[in-house]
Amino acid sequence: MEWNPETLQFLSQCFLHTLSPVPEPRRAAEKSLSEATDLPNYGLAVLRLVAEPSVDEQIRHAAAVNFKNHLRSRWLPSADSGISPIIDSEKEQIKTLIVTLMLSSSPRIQSQLSEALAVIGKHDFPKSWPALLPELIANLQKAALAGDFASVNGILGTASSIFKKFRYQYRTDDLFTDIKYCLDNFAAPLTEIFQKTSSLIDSAASSGGSAAILKPLFECQRLCCRIFYSLNFQDLPEFFEDHMNEWMVEFKKYLCSNYPVLESTADGLTLVDDLRAAVCENINLYMEKNEEEFQGFLNDFASAVWTLLRDVSKSPSRDQLATTAIKFLTTVSTSVHHALFAGDNVIKEICQSIVIPNVSLRDEDEELFEMNYIEFIRRDMEGSDVDTRRRIACELLKGLATNYKPQVTEVVSLEIKKLLSSFSANPAAQWKDKDCAIYLVISLATKKAGGASVSTDLIDVQSFFTNIILPELQSHDVNSFPMLKAGSLKFLTMFRSQIPKAFAIQLFPELVRFLKAESNVVHSYAASCIEKLLLVKEEGGKGRYAAGDIRPFLLQLMTNLFDALKFQESEENQYLMKCIMRVLGVAEISGDVAGPCIGGLTSILSEVCKNPKNPVFNHYLFESVAVLVRRACERDIALISAFETSLFPSLQMILVNDITEFLPYAFQLLAQLVELNRPPLSPNYMQIFLLLLAPDSWKRSGNVPALVRLLQAFLQKAPHEVTQENRLSQVLGIFEKLVSSPSTDEQGFYILNTVIEYLDYSVIAPYMKGVWSALFTRLQNKKTVKFQKSLVIFMSLFLVKHGQAHLVETMNTVQPNILTAILEHFWIPNLKLIMGTIEVKLTAVAATRLICETPALVDPSAAKLWGKMLDSIVTLVARPEQERVLDEPEMPEISENVGYTAAFVNLHNAGKKEEDPLSDIRDPKQFVVASVARLASASPGRYPQIIGENLEEANQAALLELCKAYNCGIV
Repeated sequence: MEWNPETLQFLSQCFLHTLSPVPEPRRAAEKSLSEATDLPNYGLAVLRLVAEPSVDEQIRHAAAVNFKNHLRSRWLPSADSGISPIIDSEKEQIKTLIVTLMLSSSPRIQSQLSEALAVIGKHDFPKSWPALLPELIANLQKAALAGDFASVNGILGTASSIFKKFRYQYRTDDLFTDIKYCLDNFAAPLTEIFQKTSSLIDSAASSGGSAAILKPLFECQRLCCRIFYSLNFQDLPEFFEDHMNEWMVEFKKYLCSNYPVLESTADGLTLVDDLRAAVCENINLYMEKNEEEFQGFLNDFASAVWTLLRDVSKSPSRDQLATTAIKFLTTVSTSVHHALFAGDNVIKEICQSIVIPNVSLRDEDEELFEMNYIEFIRRDMEGSDVDTRRRIACELLKGLATNYKPQVTEVVSLEIKKLLSSFSANPAAQWKDKDCAIYLVISLATKKAGGASVSTDLIDVQSFFTNIILPELQSHDVNSFPMLKAGSLKFLTMFRSQIPKAFAIQLFPELVRFLKAESNVVHSYAASCIEKLLLVKEEGGKGRYAAGDIRPFLLQLMTNLFDALKFQESEENQYLMKCIMRVLGVAEISGDVAGPCIGGLTSILSEVCKNPKNPVFNHYLFESVAVLVRRACERDIALISAFETSLFPSLQMILVNDITEFLPYAFQLLAQLVELNRPPLSPNYMQIFLLLLAPDSWKRSGNVPALVRLLQAFLQKAPHEVTQENRLSQVLGIFEKLVSSPSTDEQGFYILNTVIEYLDYSVIAPYMKGVWSALFTRLQNKKTVKFQKSLVIFMSLFLVKHGQAHLVETMNTVQPNILTAILEHFWIPNLKLIMGTIEVKLTAVAATRLICETPALVDPSAAKLWGKMLDSIVTLVARPEQERVLDEPEMPEISENVGYTAAFVNLHNAGKKEEDPLSDIRDPKQFVVASVARLASASPGRYPQIIGENLEEANQAALLELCKAYNCGIV
C-alpha cells in the first residue's frame, strides 16, 4: 500500500465510517479495511495516518486501535493461522517511527501506540530491536529535564508493558541475558527518575502544591514501582541490592505519609492507594524471594502496613490496597520472621482490627448478591475471590495458624461466639454477624489430603450445624434473609461428608424447597448442594446416595429444577442444569419422569439454539439429554421413539442452521440414538448418514471426533446400507484423508477399525490394497509413535477378525513378502508400547497367533524374527505399563493437536461403549504360553534354543514364570 493522498483519503473515510452508528456504511468500511490488511505496508500506512495532524483526532484514534490489533495478529502469526505476517522491511520502518510518534501523541492515542509498541517488544525486544531501549532512555531523560511528566509517564508506561514479560517466563539463560541487558541500561535511569520525582513530591506537598501538580508525579512513582517489580521478579539484581536502601526509604515514606490535597478527592485517593498497593507488592516480592537481604527493613514495614490497614476504610475503591497489604502480612506470618506476631494480644488485635472488619459484609457485597449473582457465586463459591478482602483476610488467619494454631483457634472461636451472640440478641438487625461467623468457619476449614472431605478445629460441626445452620434451612420463608440462606447452604455443601446419611435424606426435601427461592444465588446454591451431595462416596468408593434415596421426592425435585430455570436471569443457570444432569445420573428413570424431563430439556435446547451464550450451561444441557436417553433406555428401550420425536426437531435445527457451537454435541447425540436403535434404521437416520459422507461435513476440525463417533455408529448398526451404492468407498475416502495427517490419524483408525470389526471380509477385500497403500505411504512419510501404535492395533484386529492368511495375503498385494519388513522395523519394536487392557489383550493374542499360525514365521529360516516377536509379546504381557513405556522414543508433536479445537467437547454420557473383540479369551498370558507350548510340542528341542538366543534374560525368566503359573512347558 503506497503512502499518497489517495491512501490518506481512503483510510480516513474507512475509519470515519467504522465509527458510524448506521450498520451499512460501518460494515462496508470494515470489509474494505479487512481486504486491505493483506497488502504490504498496510500497517505502516495506518501508522502514518495516525501521525497526520490534519486528520480529526477521532479518526486517528480509531486508526491507532486498528494498528495495535493489526500488529497483534500479524507481527508474528502462528504457522497454522493462514495469516500472512508483516514483511521485514515494513517492520523496520514501523520500529523507526513508533517511539517518536507515541511521545508526541495525545494521551488517548499514546496509550494505544504504547500497547502496540509492547506487542512488538514481546517478540523483538531486546535482540531484534537493540535501538529501542537507548531511544526510550534518551527521551526519558530529556522529558524529565523539561519536567514534561506526560511524556515521562508515557515512556515509563511503555517500559512497564515491555518488561512485564520478565515476570512469568521460565528461568533460562536467554531470559537472564535479556534481563541483564535491561538492568545494565535501565536500572540507573529508573532509580534516578524515582528519586527526583520523590523530591518533587516532597517539595510540592510541603509547599501546598495542587492536586494537578501531584497527580502525574504519583503516577510516575507507581509506574517506577511496577517496573521495579518486573526487573526484580526472577532474582535480586546486584544493582538493586546495592541501592536497596534508597528504594526502601521511599517505599516506607509512601506507606507512612498522608497527602491531604490528593486524599480529599476520590480519584486522588485512588492514585495514592495505587502507589501504596504497588509498594506492598514490591515488599511482598522481597519478603517471598529475598528474605535475608530484606530482613533489616522488615520490622518497619510490618508496623507501617499494620497501621495503614487500621485506617483503610471499607470503601471498595480501597480494596486493592487492603488486599495487597494483608497479603504482605500473610507472607510474613508464614516466614522465619513470624515471631513478629508472637507478642501478647497481637493475634487478637489482628483478628479484631483487620480480619473481622474485612470479613464483615459490606453494602457492595449485598449489591453484588442481588444484581450480579454469577459474579457473586464465582467469587464466593468457586474461589475466584482470592484477592477479595474477605478471602485475603482469612488467608492471613491461615498464615498465622501455620505457627500459632492454638492461639488463632482460640481467638477466632471466641470471635465466632461473640458474633453469634450478637445475632441472637437481635436477629433481624444483626444478621450480618451470623453471616460473618458462618463465612469464617467455611473459609478456615481445611481440606483433607486427596479428597473432598474438610475439617475444622473452630467448632463442633454437628453441633454448629444443628444449632446455627439447620434453623435457616428449616425456615418456612425461603426468601427471607437470602444471604444467610446462601451461607447455610454453602456450609452444608462444604461439610456434606460429615452429615450422616439418615439426617441428610431428611434434609433433601428442604433443599428441594429452596429451589423455589427468588434469589438467584439461593436457588443456585440449593442446586449445587444437591448435586454435590449426590457425589459423596463411602470409603469403598460407592456412592452414598442411590436411586431409592431420592425416589420419594424425585418428581418434585425435577419440577422445581425446571421451574427455577424460568426465574429471570436463571434461564441459563449452569448450577441448575448441572444438578439436573447429576440427578438423572443417579435416579431411576421411569416413563413418568422421562416424559417431563425430555420435554423440559428440548424446550430449553430449542431456545438456546437461537443464541448460544453460555458454553458451560450448554454442555450440561447436552450431558443431561445424553444421560436421560442412556439411563431411560437401559430400563425401557421402547422409550427411544419418544426421545427421537422430541429431539429430532432440535437436532435438525442445529444441522440445518449450521450452529457451529452445537454441531459436535448433535453428532454425539445422534450416534447415541443410532446405537440404541435396532436395524433397519429409519429413513431420517439414513438421510443424516448421506450428509455424513459429504466432504464439506469434514472441513471443520472441531467436528471430526464427533463425526467419527457417528460414522462408527452407522457402520455398527447399518452395515448392509453402508455397503450399497459405493458408500464404503466414500467411508474409506474419509479414512484416507484423516489418516494422512498427524492431527487426525487416530480418528481415521477409529473408522477403519469399525469397518474391520462389523463388515464381512468379502465386502472389504476389494478395498484392502488401497487401505494398505494409504497406511504404508503414511508410514514412510511421517511415522509418529502414535501412528505406529494405532497401526499395530489395526493389524491385530484384522488378524483376529479375518485370520492371519487374509492379513498376509492382502498386505502382499502392495508388495510381495512385505510382512518380514513390517515385522522387523515396526511391529516388533512398537508392540511393547501398547497400553490399555483391551488393546494389550488384542495385540498380544494377535501377535501370538501370527507367530504360531503363519507358515513363513514357523519356517526355521525365520527363527530370529520369531524369537524377537515373542520377546516383545512377553514384554507386553509380563511387564507393567509404566516400565514398558517409560522411555517412549518420541514426544508427541504440537501439530498432533491441531485438529482438536475448543469446538469439540466430549459428551461423557454419550460415550461409545468399548467393545472387547476377544471376549471369549479371558487371560491373554495363558493364551500366549499355551499357544507357544502347543507349537513347541510339535518340534521338541527347537524352540527353547530360539528363546535362549533371542529373548532378553528378564523375559526368559518371565516366560518361565508364566509357564509354571499355567502349568505349560515349552519343550
